[in-house]
Amino acid sequence: TSGSGSLDPNIAGYRDALRVLDQNWDTFDTAVGAKDGKLSMSNLEALLGSPAASPTLKRAAQFFKDNPEYFNRLEMAAGTGSKDGVASRQDVGAELAAVAKLPGSSSTGGSGRSTGGTRARDIVDNPNMSIEQKVQALLMGITEDTDAELLDVMNEMASAREERAGLGTSDQDKARGAKLDTSMQELELRLQTLMEKRKAMFDLMSNMSSKFNEMAKTAISNLRSA
Repeated sequence: TSGSGSLDPNIAGYRDALRVLDQNWDTFDTAVGAKDGKLSMSNLEALLGSPAASPTLKRAAQFFKDNPEYFNRLEMAAGTGSKDGVASRQDVGAELAAVAKLPGSSSTGGSGRSTGGTRARDIVDNPNMSIEQKVQALLMGITEDTDAELLDVMNEMASAREERAGLGTSDQDKARGAKLDTSMQELELRLQTLMEKRKAMFDLMSNMSSKFNEMAKTAISNLRSA
């Protein structure tokens, strides 16, 4: 069962950690053993000790290690199973939905960047910005978030390559290498998706700017002929 947490100063950090878990579930899942859809503190500790893990992943793991009460809350979020120290992806999804409804949960997170919801509301409610400026600012915000994700993915890929290059020929190293290869494939897909998203945002901003310019010229022309 989810707690209230509405005035909890750590709720923003919890939300950010949940998002990282959701976006990188397979990496957390396979940090210990095979992919089994289960997450325990052992997975988090293994990831913290992995040189291949990105700073973003380690921040999320460290949050739960420093705040075990949140992991206790997470493992029961979906309302199924027992309190056995194991969380599922369903628990993560349930908590993301629950935390999103809490007052104050959309404040600036541990990453130092304000979340999209807060920033979007600030832009939309700004009386000093024109519609064109608001649209461009919203699209730029999405682009900045995409750039940050791209950087995280590239850092993870670089770390994985570095670890892969240092592996030997033992059975344990071969097993780890196979996991890294799978992770690299997933990261490459994410990278491709993010690159396409960034290009789409750039094209959309260019098209919107062109349309607004055309509308402005038409309005000026109409005023002159009035």
